[in-house]
Amino acid sequence: MRSFFRELKDRRVYRVAIAYGVIASGLVQIGGTILPIFHAAEWVQQLFVVFIALGFPLALVLAWAFDVTGSGIERTPPAAGLHISGRRSILALALSGTLIAAIALCAYWFWHPWRDSLARTPSEKSIAVLPFENRSTEKENAFFTDGVQDQILTDLAKVADLKVISQTSVEQYKSGLERNLHQIGQQLGVAYLLQGSVQREGKKLRINAQLVDARTNEQLWAETYDRDLSDVFAIQSEIAQSIVSQLQATISPQEKARIEERPTQDLAAFDLYTQARVLVESYLNASDPKQSFVNAIELLDRATARDPDFVLAYATAARAHALLYFLDLDPTPDRATRSLVAAQTALRLAPQSAEAHLAMADFYFRCRHDFERANDELALAKAGLPNSTTFLSLSGYIARRQARWADAERDFRRAVELDPRNINALNLLSDTYVLLRRFDEAIAVFSRTIAAGLDLPIVHYRRELIRFAQTGEVSVLRQALAQAPPDLDIGGGETPGRVMLAMIDHNYERARNELAASPRQTFQEVDFSFYYPRVWYEAIIARAAGDAARAQRAFGQARIFFTQRLTIKPNDSRTLAVLAQVDAGLGEKEQAIAEARRAVEWMPVSRDAYDGALVLQGLAQVYTWTREPDQALAVLREMMKQPGYLTYGYLRVDPAWDPLRGDPRFQQFVQSLAPR
Repeated sequence: MRSFFRELKDRRVYRVAIAYGVIASGLVQIGGTILPIFHAAEWVQQLFVVFIALGFPLALVLAWAFDVTGSGIERTPPAAGLHISGRRSILALALSGTLIAAIALCAYWFWHPWRDSLARTPSEKSIAVLPFENRSTEKENAFFTDGVQDQILTDLAKVADLKVISQTSVEQYKSGLERNLHQIGQQLGVAYLLQGSVQREGKKLRINAQLVDARTNEQLWAETYDRDLSDVFAIQSEIAQSIVSQLQATISPQEKARIEERPTQDLAAFDLYTQARVLVESYLNASDPKQSFVNAIELLDRATARDPDFVLAYATAARAHALLYFLDLDPTPDRATRSLVAAQTALRLAPQSAEAHLAMADFYFRCRHDFERANDELALAKAGLPNSTTFLSLSGYIARRQARWADAERDFRRAVELDPRNINALNLLSDTYVLLRRFDEAIAVFSRTIAAGLDLPIVHYRRELIRFAQTGEVSVLRQALAQAPPDLDIGGGETPGRVMLAMIDHNYERARNELAASPRQTFQEVDFSFYYPRVWYEAIIARAAGDAARAQRAFGQARIFFTQRLTIKPNDSRTLAVLAQVDAGLGEKEQAIAEARRAVEWMPVSRDAYDGALVLQGLAQVYTWTREPDQALAVLREMMKQPGYLTYGYLRVDPAWDPLRGDPRFQQFVQSLAPR
C-alpha cells in the first residue's frame, strides 16, 4: 500500500483530484446561476451535475494512466516498487468505482420522479382531440366549431378503454397556429391526435377529420362529411366510433349508446351551452369569476328555455350555482337551492345520466358538506365518465376530506394524466403532497410540468413557494417573487406572499404598498374556497408595525365583514375561526378563545381532515395572539402529527407566530421539524 500511495503522488492523482474538485465546484455554481436564467428544465440542471460527477472517477483513471510532458501527453511509466498484479488491482478498483457510480446514477435516473415525463411510452389507445379550424365565412360560427370538437372529445371520453385528454389541455393548441404534432403528442402523453375543420354555410355542413400518429406524423385515417346541418350530432358520433375502431379499442353496448345519444335537438341551444361550459371550466383564469358564473348561468337558462329537456345544460347550471356558493362568491341559501333544483331537474329528465349524478354529487359536496351522499352519487356516475377530470377532481376532493389520502392521490394523479396542462389539476396533486408534507414530490409535479412545456410564471412561483414552505429560506420566497410578473395575482393569491415578505423584512411601509398595488378587494391564501378582505391585511400589518389605533380600526372593519358572512352562511367553521382571530386582534381574549374552540367543535378533523386542520390552525393562532403559549404549543404539536398546510418553513419565519419566538420551547419545537 505504501508503494500504491507513493505512486498516486508520483502520478499526480492527488493534484488532479483537488483541481477537479475546485473546477467542478465552480462549474456547478455557474450552472446553477446561468441555467435558470435561460429557464432550463430542472432535469437539465440535474443532468449537468450528474455528468460532472461521472467525470471525477474518469479524471482519476486518466491521471493514473497518463501524464502531460514537454513532448505532449504520454503514458505514465509504472513505479519500480509496484508489481504488475498491484497495477492491475488498482486499475480494477478504479474501473469498479466508475461502474458503481454509473450504476448508482442510472438507478437514481430510473427512480427519480421526472423520469415519468421523459421515458413514459404513451398507451396505444391514447388520443387528444385538437381544436378544429373554423372555415365558415361567418366567424361567429367559432363557438359552433368549438362545440363540434368538444362533442367528439366528449364522445370518445365515454369509452373506458381509451385515454382521452381533457378539453382544458388541448384548447391551448388553437387551430391556425403552427403545430408540431410530435411535440404535442409528447407534451400530452398520447400516441394519436385527431384534428380537423368545420365549415358551416346556411344549412349545409362540411366536417373534415384526420387521425395522425403523433410518434411518426403518419396520417392513419381521414374522412370528409358533407351533410345537412341537422346531422351534426350524427357526424360527431360517426367520427368518434371510427376513431374507436382505428385504435382497436373495446366499446361496450352501453358506451356505444351513450355516444349515439343526441344532447339536444336545438342547435342554437347547443351553441349557448358550449359558450357557457367554457366559462364554467375556465373560471380560475377569469378576472371576475363571479361574473363568469353569472354569465354562464344566463346562457344556460336561455339554452333550457329553447330546449326544456336539455340535461347537460341543467347539469352544468347546477355546477355553476354550487361553485358560486362554495367559493363564497354568493354563499346565500338561494344559490344552494338553485343548484339543487337544476341537478334534480337533470336527474328527473335522465335518471341514468352520469353527468346528472355528477351534478348532484357536486351539490352535496359543495353546498351540504355531505360526503357520504356525494360519494353515492359519484358511484352512480363513475361508469359513464371514465375520462372525466371533473369527476376525478371531485372524487379526490372528497377523499382528501375523509382522510383517504391514498385515494385522493390516485384520483389527482389520474386527473393530471388526462389533463396535463390544466393548472388546477396540477395544483390539486401538488397540494395533496404539501398537505402530506411530501415536499419533494410536490415540487416534482411542477418540475415535470415545466419540462413538458407548460413554462408559466405561476407554475414557477408555486414550485418555489413549496420550497419556502419546506425550508423557511426567505431567499427562496424573495427570488420567486422577484422573478414573477408584478401583476401576477391569480385569485389574489400572490399579494399575501408579497405582504408577508415585506413583514418578514420589517418593512411595513412596503407591505402597505404591496397591498395597495392590487386592485382586488379580497384575497385567498390557502385555496380558492376562502377569501380574506383587504382590511384583514391592513389590520395585521398595522398590528405588526405597532400602530395600535390603525390596527383597531382595521380589525373592527374586518369583524363587520366576517360577521356578515356568518349571517349569510351560518355555522361556517372557517369563517368563525378567522372571526376568532379578529377578536384576538381586538383584545377580546375570552371571546376569541371561545369562538375558536366552537369552530373546532363544529369542524373536527375527524369530520373533515382538510377544513378541520385549517380550523385547528386558527385555534393555535388565537392562543398565540392572546398570549397563551402553553395552549398554542399543545395545539401546534398535535397539528404537526397530521396532514395540513402548516409547515416548518412558515413556523420558522412567518410573522404570525412572532409572539412565540421568545419561548425556548417553541424554538426547540420548530427546530425539531427542520428537514434533514
